[in-house]
Amino acid sequence: MRRALFLLPLLLGGCSCQRDTGQDRPPAHAAADPAQDPASDPTLADIPVPVLSAVAAGADNEGKVVRQYLNAVMRGDRSAADAYWSGSHSASGADAALRDLPGLRTLRVDTGLPIARDDETPSRLREVPVNIRAATHDGVQRYTGWYRLRPRPDGSGWEIFAASLQPVLD
Repeated sequence: MRRALFLLPLLLGGCSCQRDTGQDRPPAHAAADPAQDPASDPTLADIPVPVLSAVAAGADNEGKVVRQYLNAVMRGDRSAADAYWSGSHSASGADAALRDLPGLRTLRVDTGLPIARDDETPSRLREVPVNIRAATHDGVQRYTGWYRLRPRPDGSGWEIFAASLQPVLD
């Protein structure tokens, strides 16, 4: 009899070991006030969010353009390297030291996140920070600086129009 009285509260009130389906509670990500949850507004849920870009969709990003340019410099292909510059030629003497390194064997570039250098939306002036390691027959030289890019006149991609590189002394 004592046993039956002991089990009676468990049968009537439930047990903490019972499975909780969670159907009576709102999901954890739901806002307390539906007016504050934009996903609960059916008129807003179907509106696509446009991605603003100053260049055509599918164009290489700024960092990739800089890396491709430096890859052409590494290969010694001046015409391919010049094609990455505004007006199809290197207008900047800033990276001339890098382009003219004698005995260049390897070139490694680390690019940072592009920085908007204007107030337009989308940005039409971007700066890509770089750290460059150039190995030559005479040793290793390091450079730090940036490349500035803008959209090509036809909007098909980015082009380099300025650079600033400084040698890093060890």
